[in-house]
Amino acid sequence: MICRRTLGLAIAGAGVAGGLAAQQPPVRAHPAELVSPHWPFPAGELAEYDVTFGPVRVGRARLRVEAIDTVRTTPAYRLSFEIEGGLPFYKMDDRTVSWLATGPYRSLRFEQILREGDYRRHRRYEIDQDAGTMTREDWDPEAGEYRPHRRQRDLPIPAGALDEISFLYLSRMLPLEIGRSYRFDDYFEEDGNPVVIEVLRRERIRVPAGRFDTVVIRPIFQTDGMFGQDGRAEVYMTDDDRRLIVQIKSSMRVGSIDMYLRTYESGR
Repeated sequence: MICRRTLGLAIAGAGVAGGLAAQQPPVRAHPAELVSPHWPFPAGELAEYDVTFGPVRVGRARLRVEAIDTVRTTPAYRLSFEIEGGLPFYKMDDRTVSWLATGPYRSLRFEQILREGDYRRHRRYEIDQDAGTMTREDWDPEAGEYRPHRRQRDLPIPAGALDEISFLYLSRMLPLEIGRSYRFDDYFEEDGNPVVIEVLRRERIRVPAGRFDTVVIRPIFQTDGMFGQDGRAEVYMTDDDRRLIVQIKSSMRVGSIDMYLRTYESGR
């Protein structure tokens, strides 16, 4: 669902610096079984990326921990992914936001504001973990507020359900053993399960922010977006305790875009 209708992210050729291994069958797991209860990414953490379409730079993207909010009396980290830019004939300005509670990890709200060419989407999902349900709400510009969808109300969700951005952050906390795969059935929309995260290899890469030793993972959602089955996305994380995302690549039918880290702020 991240940038569902974007131009896509592409896999470009790069030399492998080592660490290839045969991929093992996915191990069924739950995030709470694998990640530390301590949240390591403080409010204010910000990564900014150059975005290219083929050889052409088309914009900027930002991935950040914006703040700590309160959703239905529960404190939650507000995590956002933004991308803006485009080509002369196709402009893009997307913002996707997740509200993630910790102890245990669970999504409380997920919002999409997409402006891509002539396409518009402005909706959010209220994820009630206590009730075990999710309700979609669409923005009504005339009323200036969200209104519940007529049919997608009080739909059942798995316990501890997560959205794509929450999974992206939690993947930074997984024990990334090369060749290992994890299977999760915790995506908040039933048809998005299972979520599979494959740990592919180690690779040394260079981006505008510098040169990094990375671990490469492939997150796969049963959706049609950047991390869907058709996207073949690869996420490059620093091979250290920070697990900083320094590059994202994917290949889709509509074209290819690469994201390269330009600047990073660690936050408070």
